[in-house]
Amino acid sequence: MILPRYALLIPFAALAACGGGTIRVADDGSSTNSGPVSLAPTPDSEPAPSVAAAPAPAAEPARDSTAVAAEPSEQGYAGYGDNGTLELKRIGKWSRTGIGESRRLVIRDANAWAEFWAELGTGDRPNVDFTKAIVVAVAAGQRPSGGYEIAVDRVGQVDGELTVQVLETSPSPNCTTSSSPTQPVDVVVVPVVALKSWSFLERKETRACR
Repeated sequence: MILPRYALLIPFAALAACGGGTIRVADDGSSTNSGPVSLAPTPDSEPAPSVAAAPAPAAEPARDSTAVAAEPSEQGYAGYGDNGTLELKRIGKWSRTGIGESRRLVIRDANAWAEFWAELGTGDRPNVDFTKAIVVAVAAGQRPSGGYEIAVDRVGQVDGELTVQVLETSPSPNCTTSSSPTQPVDVVVVPVVALKSWSFLERKETRACR
């Protein structure tokens, strides 16, 4: 039986409709295992680097809240006390001088110091640096006999205000003293700068017989 020519073209057309992919036919002796396939990593892929956990910081010892570290401290001029008292440097204390009247003096310059010392009449005049200090002089005035004294007992300064405490002592009536008149004077130097004002506080005492 002779088939028409177009009938022979049908099988080829059916094959063409399946697509142009390559078809492989497995051999009868080949493995037909369809289990999972492990894929080897490509050369470019590397395992993720492992990061080691940082060690926990060591616990600090507990601090005593009452402990305070000592620090060096600077100490300034020692002439001032904790309560404003100034350090006194006594130039001299005399019972017989050329000053016959009561005086309370704050001497702040060399000229006034020279005039006072000349009137005092007690030897060579000491040098005083009036850029760093002043002179405080107190005189009791003329007294009828010996045994009388006057002294600068204390000098304080607060905010430029100077306070001078003066102590006058007189002998007890039963004491034996010289009969000649005396003129007690006391003179001190104190470290004072930026002085604004001053005042004198008086105190009197009777001294027991020596």
